Amino acid sequence: MRISLFTLVFLLIASFSFAQSSFYALSLFLNSEYTDNLYLTNADKTDDVISVFGASFAANRATKISSMDLSYSLSRSYYWNREGSDSFRHNLSFNYDRSLSKHLNFSWKNIYYRTEEPIEPSTLVFEERRGERRPYYRINSSLDTSYEYYKNSFVRFGLSLNYLQNESPLTEDSRSYTEFVSLSRDFVKYFIESRFSATQREFEQTPSVQTWSAEASGGYKIAHNKKVSLKFSIDRTQDKSPTGEDYWVYSSDVTYSWNPTRKDSYHFSLGYFVKKGDDKGKDSDGITFSLDYSRKFRLTTFSISGSGGYRYRYVEAENTGFTKYYLISADISRKLSRRTSVSSSFSYRWEDDLRGVRNTYVFSAAIAHQITKKISGSISYSFRKVSADYSQDEYTVNTVFLSFSYRFWQAKHLPWNL
Repeated sequence: MRISLFTLVFLLIASFSFAQSSFYALSLFLNSEYTDNLYLTNADKTDDVISVFGASFAANRATKISSMDLSYSLSRSYYWNREGSDSFRHNLSFNYDRSLSKHLNFSWKNIYYRTEEPIEPSTLVFEERRGERRPYYRINSSLDTSYEYYKNSFVRFGLSLNYLQNESPLTEDSRSYTEFVSLSRDFVKYFIESRFSATQREFEQTPSVQTWSAEASGGYKIAHNKKVSLKFSIDRTQDKSPTGEDYWVYSSDVTYSWNPTRKDSYHFSLGYFVKKGDDKGKDSDGITFSLDYSRKFRLTTFSISGSGGYRYRYVEAENTGFTKYYLISADISRKLSRRTSVSSSFSYRWEDDLRGVRNTYVFSAAIAHQITKKISGSISYSFRKVSADYSQDEYTVNTVFLSFSYRFWQAKHLPWNL
């Protein structure tokens, strides 16, 4: 797998070299992190300092019919008091979009990372890894194709893969595959869309789980930058385990979107869901919502976002299945000068799954400074607290993070020919 990934990186760099690229950059970085709760436990806390040294490469290319973005970093983490936890970290992101014809478009997105950090880089993963720090890697890849058969009306189909591999014998390896097809039609003032998808989830030891989903939505354009819509969805989940639960989920919501200016955007939805299970599980219901608001001022940017309802918690450190949740977060940043900026964020998450109820509170603050044209640095502090019905899930951790980056080269062309 590692050889294949490095080969992919090489081929991607080569593809950039054979075309006119808009930007290339090579950087070195050094990070130091102090944590007072290395293993995220609620007792017998262990503190440590982790230093990370690495290099990163970034490139992007755009033409009239395609665009390509690539970033890759390789680093080594060093634990001051626990050398056995030292590890190599990889982080690769690759996006490619292309117009195959006037009405046919193709998109390919890939994310790969390998790390031993207990909290994954992906915000879509809720589960932390407590009690140990062993490497794991995740691959997220998706292919999407869309065909415009009528003005602003599309047929879309695609597939995605989510793969998780763990070096810890305590964490189960897992993967999921999703295929979807959707059809939308625009009627100037009105629009409709239908979508069908199937997801297969496979695990290292436990039986697989399958989910089929169907959605139908329609809406009205109040203005060119304002619209309202109504959506209905039905999910059917089957667990192949003899003790697993099979269930249906019915959901509906109303969405309102408004983009008054380039600096302002509003999105809000509110709905309700009902889960009907067999005799092996329990029924559930609740409110669904999503919220996204952002505002840019001359020196300040503010945003607030959130979502809630239900999600399928698979392909994480633990596969707890159907999860009822609510999440809200707020971010604010401000430029103090041409070279200095500050930022702060807060989030709260409530979850209810097979292990019970969990409440997660996160606060962070940071200051960043452009020291020279090529050197930048930042220092940040974060606080994270988890309270839960299951006491083993509870913990509190404080982290201080110091980072320096040196961009020693950037240009419109590579300095060598491949």
